[in-house]
Amino acid sequence: MPYTLLAMENPLLDIQCRPDDELMKRYNLKANDAILADASHEPLYEEIVEKYPVTYVAGGAAQNTARGAQYFLPAKSTIYMGCISNDEFGNKMKAAAEADGLETNYEITKEASTGTCAVLITGKDRSLVANLAAAEKFQTSFLQRAENWKLVEEAKYYYMGSFFITHDGGYESARLVSQHASDNDKTFALNLSAPFLSQFFKERLDSIIKNTDILFGNEDEARTYSKQAGWDTEDVEEIAKKLSQLPKGNSKPRLVVITQGAEATVVAKGDDSKTYPVIKVEEKDIVDTNGAGDGFCGGFMGLYAQGIDDPARCVKAGHYLANLVIQRVGPTYPPMESRTNIPTF
Repeated sequence: MPYTLLAMENPLLDIQCRPDDELMKRYNLKANDAILADASHEPLYEEIVEKYPVTYVAGGAAQNTARGAQYFLPAKSTIYMGCISNDEFGNKMKAAAEADGLETNYEITKEASTGTCAVLITGKDRSLVANLAAAEKFQTSFLQRAENWKLVEEAKYYYMGSFFITHDGGYESARLVSQHASDNDKTFALNLSAPFLSQFFKERLDSIIKNTDILFGNEDEARTYSKQAGWDTEDVEEIAKKLSQLPKGNSKPRLVVITQGAEATVVAKGDDSKTYPVIKVEEKDIVDTNGAGDGFCGGFMGLYAQGIDDPARCVKAGHYLANLVIQRVGPTYPPMESRTNIPTF
């Protein structure tokens, strides 16, 4: 059976634990921070596995979203592509993805170890230490193999994060898949992912946005793009409208969805925009906001990929899943066996 939704990006195995102060000091880590690992952090990943109880999560933003979309879809509806290594952490990644019902088709590289992210939980804050490694080794030649390109041809919906465009293999793969979607009247969704991408990779980003039917982002990413584009506005609704009206490779209008944390989500298409309030959560019930945006996109795409082209309903599904995520150590979702009482949106 063909997969309905194909997601691609840079996969990272999240290794979650609650460290002591001594470990944080020794690696010079801050409680509420996110950094790329350097040579001094190389022993960190094995150390936390050896010394602390850990939880493994099949992470990377788009993989988080793909797991979230599968939450709403029939079994074996969603497949994810990315690059890992044939090592212990790669095996942990496969198992964690499978536990959430996600089908995977990883490229296996010998050039680097599986990408990892140490997720060090300190109260409601967390320190993220990412070692991209194999995550940036995805090759377009892998995508173009007949058995893999067949997955692209058979899918109807696509989702990618813009972190993919920072390396040549990811960028060229995103360009090919987005062009296929545009040429064949399929739905291609892209996430702006981080402010630095429009600052340093805007030309690449714009070439993918041109083929994008649903563009996701948060308020910081939207405002940074606006600044780089010279739009001279920080009004999120106005930015969303302008993003919707960027050049498009086909006649299908672009839908733009911008989240704003606890504030209302903005949806724009052309000159029209609407806002949708989020589900309010008491402070005492918030466990971890990390991954809430990925969860929102998962809920939205999980409903949209069922053929429900209704932004209001899809946003509602996104808010529902994001609400679940922030009440858990995220980005995680309730176990497969408990997914029987999902409301109708």
